[in-house]
Amino acid sequence: MTRWWRRSMVGQVVILLLTVLIVGQGVGFLLSWSGRKEALRVAAQSEFISRTASLVQVVDGMAPDLRRDVLLASATSHTRYWVTPDDPRGLGRTWYVDAREYLLEPLSGIINADPATDGALDEDAQRRIVESKTFVGWSDLDSPLWTNPTGASVLPFEGQIGLGLAVPLADGTWLNAIFYKRYQADMELLRSLLPTLVTAVLLCVVGALSARWIANPLRLLTEAAGAVGRGEPKEVHLERGPRDILELQDAFNRMQERLHRFVEDRTLMLAALGHDLRTPMTALRLRAEMLEDPALREPIIATLDEMTRMAETTLSFAKNEATAEQTRLVDLGALVESLCDDLAMLGHDVTCSDTGTITLRCRPDALRRAVRNLLENALRYAGHARVTVRESDRQVEIVVEDSGPGIPADQLARVFEPFYRVEQSRSAATGGVGLGLAIVRAVARQHGGEVTLRPNAPGLSACIVLPRD
Repeated sequence: MTRWWRRSMVGQVVILLLTVLIVGQGVGFLLSWSGRKEALRVAAQSEFISRTASLVQVVDGMAPDLRRDVLLASATSHTRYWVTPDDPRGLGRTWYVDAREYLLEPLSGIINADPATDGALDEDAQRRIVESKTFVGWSDLDSPLWTNPTGASVLPFEGQIGLGLAVPLADGTWLNAIFYKRYQADMELLRSLLPTLVTAVLLCVVGALSARWIANPLRLLTEAAGAVGRGEPKEVHLERGPRDILELQDAFNRMQERLHRFVEDRTLMLAALGHDLRTPMTALRLRAEMLEDPALREPIIATLDEMTRMAETTLSFAKNEATAEQTRLVDLGALVESLCDDLAMLGHDVTCSDTGTITLRCRPDALRRAVRNLLENALRYAGHARVTVRESDRQVEIVVEDSGPGIPADQLARVFEPFYRVEQSRSAATGGVGLGLAIVRAVARQHGGEVTLRPNAPGLSACIVLPRD
């Protein structure tokens, strides 16, 4: 889930929109719920005070037996009324114990109602609620809803919908009243969450569509960039989209055009240079052969032959660069194995590990030439070569190893320069003009990859790294 959110623009847009919606609506819901709870508390307690004031007027001066029946009949699932001979305000917390008993007293024997209805609490729940109340002390009731000339004392339940009342009656007794009601889910408030849920769904749909609308052109540009990295000309043509994306498309196509023009100009110049050098070198060779002194003639001819080989190799390299071989999907493992088999049939010591099927979109002829150059180098300087092809989710590696003299660490980077040859181990006497590794690197970079050399202790390990995308 986390990986999908990090890799997907659609996921990130949807998550961000939902986060903003949830935070905004959550803060509003909490504020609304807090205000509504306070309004419910005030309304319920006000109704209880008015009800008690009216009840005092009814029962004051009434006979005790009749008074008890009236008080029990006036009780609800959330209120109880009872009379005590003494002032209850001096009882302190003990008053809560009596209040609890009256709250737990069932009403089924007094009124035709199921004690479990009207949101009534079970006995254990009521006991926990009543006993957990903080005793804050009695105070005089100051409320415009209390219309009786006889004053009343109030005992509030801090942070709850509930309070206790103590009212002196005309005969010297005291009317006790307790009210408690749980906070219950307000269906109106819960129904207000339905628009939020609908809004969340719509935001997810709109966010996903918007992100895809932006991501699809970017995906096409990404695929085109990967194709350009492999040397495939591929222009992007979007019929519609945001102006910024269309401008990015035009900039990408112009960049691709300039890159191809630059490569073509460089290749043509290199080919022209190699072609034009052959004429003066041929003329020099004819004149050198006319020299009568062999000691002077032979070194000059040898130098001219070397220069001719360099020019011809350069021209061949330029022609190969100019040839636009089409990329196609090939079995890279089979390509490398067939190349090793060809060299083994010629008597060379070449081993290739079993790689299985590894498919890759590439220029097979160019890649075959690059791997062959590495194998020939290993055979020339070590007499043997080991080839391994490895793959991962993002790239493929072709590794050629040998146990020869290797290359000094300070020259590993320079051997990729055209016509550069390592002294002693890569001398002119061993053959080659110094373009083999330059060609390998050019082929690897045409595929969007790279070639690296590192010591093999002993020998050399050459690795062509090719991206899958």
